[in-house]
Amino acid sequence: MAEVLTHADTHLSVVSADCRIALVPSMGLGDGCVYLVLAANLARAGYRVTVLSNHFGPLNDWLPLFETRPLPLPADTFAALGGFDLVISDMGSMLTRYTEAAEELAKRYVFVGTLKVDSRFVQDSAVDTLARLPSEKARLLAPLAAAAGPLRCLPDDSVSMVEQAVAFCRMRLGLSDASSDIGLQMPSTLQHRRHARRVMLHPLSYNVKKNWPHKKYLRLARRLRREGFEPQFVLSPKERAAWAQRFEPEFAVPQFANARELAAHLYESGYVIGNDSGVGHLASALGVPVLTLYRKRRDGFCWRPGWGDNEVVRPLISLGSIKRAWMVFLGVSRAERAFKRLVARCEAAQ
Repeated sequence: MAEVLTHADTHLSVVSADCRIALVPSMGLGDGCVYLVLAANLARAGYRVTVLSNHFGPLNDWLPLFETRPLPLPADTFAALGGFDLVISDMGSMLTRYTEAAEELAKRYVFVGTLKVDSRFVQDSAVDTLARLPSEKARLLAPLAAAAGPLRCLPDDSVSMVEQAVAFCRMRLGLSDASSDIGLQMPSTLQHRRHARRVMLHPLSYNVKKNWPHKKYLRLARRLRREGFEPQFVLSPKERAAWAQRFEPEFAVPQFANARELAAHLYESGYVIGNDSGVGHLASALGVPVLTLYRKRRDGFCWRPGWGDNEVVRPLISLGSIKRAWMVFLGVSRAERAFKRLVARCEAAQ
């Protein structure tokens, strides 16, 4: 018997139906980390959950609450998804990259967007899929289909996306005991923050306007080294060809074959410094303190890392009409002071 908490407007019920749900996160690592909150809470509620993601596929044994698999090949996508009772997908997932009409995709799948949601993708949400299911499964899964739309439930941009995901689980999925815990279990061979003075710097992101100048990262790394820290740089395989030579003469730039290797290295590191990017979200989920360099002065920055102890440093002045001005007004000394605050707080808590 699987105990399943149904929609917020109904009551807790004990059912024997075996509901298999696939979650397809956005292609981005940070958005994917947020989607793991949905996966973990649905799994704790009794659903059999599988996350389809090339990022998280290699981390299957680290996430015991649910299964993770790499994305299927493009030609096999729809057949693979047909093996699940319900599919919940982000708007930035592989599904929205196909040429199939949005209205047709909406009838088969449930779209929950971490970013903006195209209304065409939430009309008649999963009606065709529910119609094909046995009545008991359809009854249990209909409230999940009805939750299609934006992930953000709380009208406050100071609420992190991790907190928004928890609120979504409680308010839209009816999971009253939802939490931000994604159930990570690390291999016993790894030790959390074993290298307490190692600082991983991630100088890039998918959006160039988010990126603090690499020369400032180098200056910050040199200062940290003089203070006894061990700076290293994190680059994705795609980034290495163009960027590794800018850092390797002075600092280590370790290579990682997949997210599992990256996660293991981050988990044993003391701190992470980077732009608004997926590496910061992953490190935060692993319980590693993160300093995020953020380009806007005053907004709530809901996309900041949402687990553990973190710090955000912003420019002294923000001139929205001049796109790159923030890079001038966020100096190396300002970033260094923010990092020292983070370190002092973490050391005091030990």
